[in-house]
Amino acid sequence: MARPSPARSNKLSAEEIRLQKEAEALRRKAQELESQLRMLPAQIQAKRSKEKEQAMLRARTASPAVSLNGAHGAHGARSAKSNGKRRPLPARELQNARIKFLVLCLILATIGLLLWRSLP
Repeated sequence: MARPSPARSNKLSAEEIRLQKEAEALRRKAQELESQLRMLPAQIQAKRSKEKEQAMLRARTASPAVSLNGAHGAHGARSAKSNGKRRPLPARELQNARIKFLVLCLILATIGLLLWRSLP
């Protein structure tokens, strides 16, 4: 039987040392990943709750795009559309709307009459 040469045994021991170092590095990396994996659900939950709180805050602080001054009831235009019918105006609001319309028509007629008279 042939004895292994000393150079070959050094080569094998160097290769074994390199492989042991790689295996140790892989074990450390696996432990880091496992610890991250254990912490990840808690981090995701915290992020979701924070986003939910921010969305609720934005919803509370947002102003409406158009103010209807209560013309469509307490819930705005959505309640009138969801029922499929328009909510009738109270008698006082209906009377006020008619008066505004007549006054605006009278002003428009006056402007038209003045312009017609000023024509040559």
